[in-house]
Amino acid sequence: MTPTGNYHGRVVDLSVHRYGPGEPTILLLHGLSSAGSVWWRVGAALASAGYGSLAPDLRGHGGTTHSDEFDLDGYAGDVLASCAGPWRLVIGHSLGGAVAVRAATIDPTFSEAYLLVDPAIDFDPVAAETVHSSIVAEVGDPPSVEELLADHPHWDRTDAELKYRALCATSVAVIERTFSDNRQWELGRNLAAMAAPVHILGAADEPLYTASHFDRHAAENPAMTYEIVPETGHSIHRDAPETVVARALRMLRG
Repeated sequence: MTPTGNYHGRVVDLSVHRYGPGEPTILLLHGLSSAGSVWWRVGAALASAGYGSLAPDLRGHGGTTHSDEFDLDGYAGDVLASCAGPWRLVIGHSLGGAVAVRAATIDPTFSEAYLLVDPAIDFDPVAAETVHSSIVAEVGDPPSVEELLADHPHWDRTDAELKYRALCATSVAVIERTFSDNRQWELGRNLAAMAAPVHILGAADEPLYTASHFDRHAAENPAMTYEIVPETGHSIHRDAPETVVARALRMLRG
């Protein structure tokens, strides 16, 4: 497969989860050390509202094979090849938010709108190392389902079970290469240049994407919108899936 736009690197065929009947109009992109299956509650709720969606496993995650490169353009190129748009809405969490922004930069027709869930847009070296170390530790020694539930009281048990499986399905090497292949993790200009509507959900507790990030990016793109979701951590789609669904439906229905 050859992706649309101007990406010409080697692509990986992605394993894809499907939610709802009919032609999918929404694309769901997961975060680092996760998998497409973690969108189960969001996908099911959107399907109940009449919207089908696809949720791929990114390279080196879930049921998708590894690669020898883990730069953001490679991640985005895979998505453009296996899940080519145009989509009505792309929802991206963390790394998935970064992949959505890069895909939109490569192919401006990729989606009509974007809902970014605590996206990983800009990392300074200190922040990158903190996140890197945390994820490596989690993948290297995955917490049990009970430990995940104790740490995340808002999660459904299925959320914890799927997170555990996703951690076991990837590897420390994938995490290491994702950070080493993207030492300049600065997508603010790409985000600010997006012409399609963008709404960003920020976590209330230790967000990756902060109000300061938004103020800086919105100065260049005043059409962007942002809100902090109360009582949520980084995994807003697990802590408050109803908010993600409500904002998605609002964007879809105009």
